[in-house]
Amino acid sequence: MAWTTPYRPPRNQRLARELYQDPSRVCYITIRAYRNLRPFVLAPLNKRMVELLREHQERQRCRVFLYCLMPDHLHFLVSPCEDGVSVLDFVDRFKGRTTNESWEFGWKGKLWQARYYDHVVRKDEDLGAIALYVLQNPVRKGLVKSAEDWPWSGEMNELPI
Repeated sequence: MAWTTPYRPPRNQRLARELYQDPSRVCYITIRAYRNLRPFVLAPLNKRMVELLREHQERQRCRVFLYCLMPDHLHFLVSPCEDGVSVLDFVDRFKGRTTNESWEFGWKGKLWQARYYDHVVRKDEDLGAIALYVLQNPVRKGLVKSAEDWPWSGEMNELPI
């Protein structure tokens, strides 16, 4: 039997929304720059992105534990501060706000890809290992010799280990 419609990959499938609203769960988020461009190579823009991440966590009632802003993507670990607050809403609002702010630094058009990677960390996973993986990203990419030398990563809140 011949197929009559072309294959379309599934839309960005997520877990149950309640998992992203559970304060006892940490989510590992990766947002890639639009079309894999490299907007985060200018210190003033990078500084503002980190400031917005810090400000946004307070405004949206989420806790960002750590982050790593790379030239073409952003990693961070986050969880809601209270029941009913969604990490997914946090990410969507952060992407919108940072896109608007990036235009003030000369960026044109979209800043982020529409989809992003999210992983709800399971109880049996080692959160410390995930954190180390995030912070070591600039070293693996050959941008610095030591993670401490990368100016666009760090801890905002203590990990719930």
